[in-house]
Parts: sequence; C-alpha cells; structure tokens
Amino acid sequence: MTKQNVANAVETLRRVLAEIDWAEGADEEGTTYRIDFGPPRVPVANVIVSIDPDAECFLFLANFSPLTQAQSRDDVARYITRANWKLLLGNFEMDFEDGQVRFRSSVDFAGDELKDRTVRRTILTAMEVVEAHAEALSAVIEGRSAK
Repeated sequence: MTKQNVANAVETLRRVLAEIDWAEGADEEGTTYRIDFGPPRVPVANVIVSIDPDAECFLFLANFSPLTQAQSRDDVARYITRANWKLLLGNFEMDFEDGQVRFRSSVDFAGDELKDRTVRRTILTAMEVVEAHAEALSAVIEGRSAK
C-alpha cells in the first residue's frame, strides 16, 4: 500500500511537470518521467525526474551526451571532482564502465509532504548547475581541454 505522502508527491510531480511542459514520458506508475531534449542531445540528452516510493525521495538526473571515451575518463573524473567540491547540492557522476556522465540531485521527503515549490526549486537549481558546467564538461568529455 502506498503511503499518502508518496501518493501526494506523485501528484505534485505530475502537476509541476505539466505546468512546465515536461509531463510526457511517464512510466506506467507515473513515478518516473524521462524528458528527451531531442536533437542534437548535446550536452544533455535527457532528464529523468522520479519519486522513489520506498525511499520517499524526489530524484533529478540530467544525462550528458555523448558517452565519455575511455581515454578521456580520467580527465572527466578530475573535472567533476573539482566541480563537485564547490557544489552545495547535487553532484556530477561518471560510470567508468561505459563513460556515462550525469548530474544528480535529490530531496528526501520521508514522513512529510513534497511541495510544488520544492520540486520547482530542485529542478531549477539542478538545471542552473548543469548549464553552468555544460560547456566545459562537454569539452572534457569530447577530449578537449575545459576553458
């Protein structure tokens, strides 16, 4: 049985995403949305926003494109380590196996209500961080030096 605060969070997420025109791409349960930014899908291919019912957590992921080639992964790891050092919320991550880079942010709402303004602020703040680092991070992903 779904907790009431989780059910409310799912509805809050749906409502906010509809208001910002991101409501397409929901899974069957309506807990996860994949927003595809379309061609050229660089530097960000898509964003995933989700309510994790078990953890009672709102999650935001921005997936960068293209995948980091093996020869650039150490440089990307160094770049994201420096970028993360300055961040108060969220973090950049890279999967060393396939070279996928993403930005992750989340909000725990366990035992509480997830408010519209919290969803909006989380998305806005995460997108601001992504935009602030997109050009330099893309350069490093592509094997060029960050400016």
